[in-house]
Amino acid sequence: YSLAKATNFKFQRFQIVPYGSQSYIQGETKFPLYTHGGLRLFLDAKFDQGMVNFLDCLKQFLDSIEKMGTFNFPYKIDKSKIGDQKGFYSIKLHFNSEEQWTKALKYMLINLKWALTVVAHSKRDK
Repeated sequence: YSLAKATNFKFQRFQIVPYGSQSYIQGETKFPLYTHGGLRLFLDAKFDQGMVNFLDCLKQFLDSIEKMGTFNFPYKIDKSKIGDQKGFYSIKLHFNSEEQWTKALKYMLINLKWALTVVAHSKRDK
Protein backbone atom coordinates (compact mmCIF):
# COMPACT_ATOMS: atom_id res chain seq x y z
CA TYR A 1 0.00 0.00 0.00
CA SER A 2 2.68 2.51 1.01
CA LEU A 3 4.91 1.73 -1.96
CA ALA A 4 1.99 2.07 -4.37
CA LYS A 5 0.97 5.34 -2.74
CA ALA A 6 4.54 6.70 -2.93
CA THR A 7 4.63 6.01 -6.67
CA ASN A 8 0.99 7.00 -7.39
CA PHE A 9 0.27 3.44 -8.53
CA LYS A 10 -3.39 2.37 -8.70
CA PHE A 11 -4.37 -1.29 -8.39
CA GLN A 12 -6.81 -2.55 -11.01
CA ARG A 13 -9.01 -5.13 -9.29
CA PHE A 14 -8.58 -4.60 -5.55
CA GLN A 15 -7.90 -2.00 -2.93
CA ILE A 16 -5.53 -2.75 -0.05
CA VAL A 17 -6.93 -1.35 3.18
CA PRO A 18 -4.30 -1.00 5.94
CA TYR A 19 -6.10 -1.40 9.25
CA GLY A 20 -3.45 -2.46 11.77
CA SER A 21 -3.66 -6.13 12.65
CA GLN A 22 -6.97 -6.40 10.77
CA SER A 23 -5.95 -5.19 7.29
CA TYR A 24 -7.92 -6.48 4.35
CA ILE A 25 -8.33 -6.46 0.58
CA GLN A 26 -11.46 -4.85 -0.78
CA GLY A 27 -12.92 -6.07 -4.07
CA GLU A 28 -16.51 -7.05 -4.62
CA THR A 29 -16.27 -8.34 -1.06
CA LYS A 30 -13.88 -7.92 1.86
CA PHE A 31 -11.04 -10.46 2.22
CA PRO A 32 -9.04 -10.43 5.48
CA LEU A 33 -5.25 -10.46 5.49
CA TYR A 34 -5.30 -11.90 9.00
CA THR A 35 -6.68 -14.94 10.74
CA HIS A 36 -7.41 -15.88 14.30
CA GLY A 37 -5.20 -18.98 14.21
CA GLY A 38 -5.97 -22.43 15.54
CA LEU A 39 -7.75 -25.08 13.49
CA ARG A 40 -9.80 -22.39 11.76
CA LEU A 41 -6.55 -21.09 10.19
CA PHE A 42 -6.41 -24.18 7.99
CA LEU A 43 -10.07 -23.87 6.96
CA ASP A 44 -10.24 -20.12 6.32
CA ALA A 45 -11.04 -19.75 2.60
CA LYS A 46 -11.47 -15.96 2.86
CA PHE A 47 -7.94 -15.61 4.28
CA ASP A 48 -6.57 -17.74 1.43
CA GLN A 49 -8.41 -15.62 -1.14
CA GLY A 50 -7.17 -12.46 0.57
CA MET A 51 -3.60 -13.69 0.22
CA VAL A 52 -4.18 -14.56 -3.45
CA ASN A 53 -5.63 -11.08 -4.03
CA PHE A 54 -2.68 -9.48 -2.23
CA LEU A 55 -0.31 -11.45 -4.46
CA ASP A 56 -2.26 -10.17 -7.48
CA CYS A 57 -1.78 -6.58 -6.26
CA LEU A 58 1.92 -7.23 -5.72
CA LYS A 59 2.25 -8.66 -9.24
CA GLN A 60 0.59 -5.58 -10.73
CA PHE A 61 2.97 -3.31 -8.83
CA LEU A 62 6.10 -5.33 -9.65
CA ASP A 63 5.12 -5.52 -13.32
CA SER A 64 4.84 -1.72 -13.41
CA ILE A 65 8.37 -1.39 -11.98
CA GLU A 66 9.79 -3.93 -14.44
CA LYS A 67 8.25 -2.01 -17.37
CA MET A 68 10.22 1.11 -16.39
CA GLY A 69 13.62 -0.42 -17.04
CA THR A 70 15.79 -3.48 -17.17
CA PHE A 71 15.12 -4.47 -13.56
CA ASN A 72 13.75 -7.97 -12.90
CA PHE A 73 12.56 -9.30 -9.55
CA PRO A 74 14.01 -12.60 -8.32
CA TYR A 75 10.68 -14.42 -7.96
CA LYS A 76 7.89 -14.58 -10.52
CA ILE A 77 4.20 -14.58 -9.62
CA ASP A 78 1.74 -16.84 -11.42
CA LYS A 79 -1.83 -16.48 -10.11
CA SER A 80 -1.70 -17.94 -6.57
CA LYS A 81 1.92 -19.10 -6.74
CA ILE A 82 5.33 -17.50 -6.49
CA GLY A 83 8.73 -18.95 -7.29
CA ASP A 84 11.61 -19.35 -9.70
CA GLN A 85 13.04 -21.97 -12.05
CA LYS A 86 13.51 -24.35 -9.09
CA GLY A 87 9.79 -24.36 -8.27
CA PHE A 88 6.66 -22.41 -7.47
CA TYR A 89 4.87 -22.39 -4.11
CA SER A 90 1.24 -21.62 -3.33
CA ILE A 91 0.38 -18.59 -1.20
CA LYS A 92 -2.71 -20.47 0.00
CA LEU A 93 -2.46 -22.11 3.39
CA HIS A 94 -5.34 -24.52 2.75
CA PHE A 95 -4.13 -27.87 1.31
CA ASN A 96 -0.52 -26.74 1.61
CA SER A 97 2.37 -27.76 3.87
CA GLU A 98 3.71 -25.22 6.35
CA GLU A 99 7.14 -25.48 4.70
CA GLN A 100 5.85 -24.65 1.22
CA TRP A 101 3.58 -21.87 2.51
CA THR A 102 6.51 -20.38 4.42
CA LYS A 103 8.65 -20.44 1.26
CA ALA A 104 5.90 -18.64 -0.67
CA LEU A 105 5.74 -15.95 2.02
CA LYS A 106 9.53 -15.68 2.09
CA TYR A 107 9.66 -15.16 -1.67
CA MET A 108 6.87 -12.60 -1.49
CA LEU A 109 8.72 -10.65 1.22
CA ILE A 110 11.98 -10.75 -0.74
CA ASN A 111 10.21 -9.25 -3.77
CA LEU A 112 8.66 -6.60 -1.50
CA LYS A 113 12.09 -5.77 -0.08
CA TRP A 114 13.51 -5.37 -3.58
CA ALA A 115 10.54 -3.16 -4.54
CA LEU A 116 11.18 -0.99 -1.49
CA THR A 117 14.81 -0.59 -2.53
CA VAL A 118 13.87 0.34 -6.11
CA VAL A 119 11.28 2.88 -4.97
CA ALA A 120 13.61 4.38 -2.35
CA HIS A 121 16.42 4.76 -4.89
CA SER A 122 14.10 6.31 -7.48
CA LYS A 123 12.83 8.83 -4.91
CA ARG A 124 16.37 9.63 -3.77
CA ASP A 125 17.59 10.17 -7.34
CA LYS A 126 14.87 12.73 -8.12
